[in-house]
Amino acid sequence: MSTTTAPEARFPVIPLTAMSFAAFVYVTFEMFAVGLIKPMSRDLGVTESSIGLLMTIYAGVVAVVTIPAMMWVSRFNKRTIFLITLAFLVTGIIIQALTINYAMLAAGRIIAALTHGVFWALVGPMAARMSPGHTGRAVGVVSIGSTMALVVGSPLATWIGELIGWRPATWILGILTIAAVVVLLPTVPSLPPLTPNESATAEKKTMPWGLISLVLFLLSAVTGVFAAYTYLGLIIAETVGDSFVSIGLFVFGALGLIGVTVATRTVDQRMLRGSVHTTTFFVIAAILGQIAFGLEGSLAVVIIFLAVIVFGGAYGALPTLGTTIFLHAGRNNPDSASSIYVVTYQVGIASGAALGAMAVDANWIAGTLWIMAALSLASTLVLALWSRPLLK
Repeated sequence: MSTTTAPEARFPVIPLTAMSFAAFVYVTFEMFAVGLIKPMSRDLGVTESSIGLLMTIYAGVVAVVTIPAMMWVSRFNKRTIFLITLAFLVTGIIIQALTINYAMLAAGRIIAALTHGVFWALVGPMAARMSPGHTGRAVGVVSIGSTMALVVGSPLATWIGELIGWRPATWILGILTIAAVVVLLPTVPSLPPLTPNESATAEKKTMPWGLISLVLFLLSAVTGVFAAYTYLGLIIAETVGDSFVSIGLFVFGALGLIGVTVATRTVDQRMLRGSVHTTTFFVIAAILGQIAFGLEGSLAVVIIFLAVIVFGGAYGALPTLGTTIFLHAGRNNPDSASSIYVVTYQVGIASGAALGAMAVDANWIAGTLWIMAALSLASTLVLALWSRPLLK
């Protein structure tokens, strides 16, 4: 009996898997518009870039509220707050499904965004607390949910949205959210806040310069990634046609699953080296995408899908690597480090979506890839030359 229960006690697979499913739902909603920009813009009578800017609105709200919200909720049981975040998500989904204009759509997404950052700020520390000695592996398991949102969630939402409409697709997402809560309730353990003495001790042992360098690294990387990813559907449509959008998003997500799997297995030993490799792959993907814009026919299809493969694999690894590095740098105050990570990530999403919108409005869709290439190169240099000597 003891031999079968000991591994589960050391590594709580079931609750971490339940948290991963919740991450799947939240990320699917956050990225909902990526593959449905055209039908949503037509239905609401707004430009495609306006729908893309919903990513900026969403991420901007997350960036503003996350740190003060985490400071306030830190006194409560993490499990309780974690479940409350999903109640906000359900509310946002209902409003999006019932929306009659752009303002109402934005309002629904803002409501969900209010607790999105809290959700992600809790996921890493909760996983680490439930899995002492296996932080990277635990974070990797939870990150699989966000990657599966790209593998299954975003392409499936796109396909269903094109088939029966984006509003019915939103209702389906609401059903999945309720299913996530049903799974979470009996599986995630109670996680009361740290005692004041533990928190005070942790606060004195943080690594500010290491964290500052990581903020610049992550901000550059995520801004570049989302300048291109927010408009990935348009990039694929522009290079090889609308019929390839759904399958392109699926391939992106499928390679993301491979990326997160590799990162999960290696992150505890190679978090810095793996991150450098990841941002380098972003540069390569951007170059391949640029080449595809100058090609036609079957060759264009091959090159753009090669770019999507490299892009998806690298992006799948980024959240696991980034979260683990931040928790390592602020390991004595994981709540603070996780909050900083979430805010940085969301500012990157907002900035990237806004920069991408500028390129799209200028009728220069290929410019989104140039932005990704430049900022990915900058993030690689920051991590290799500044962060690595401080955190090694």
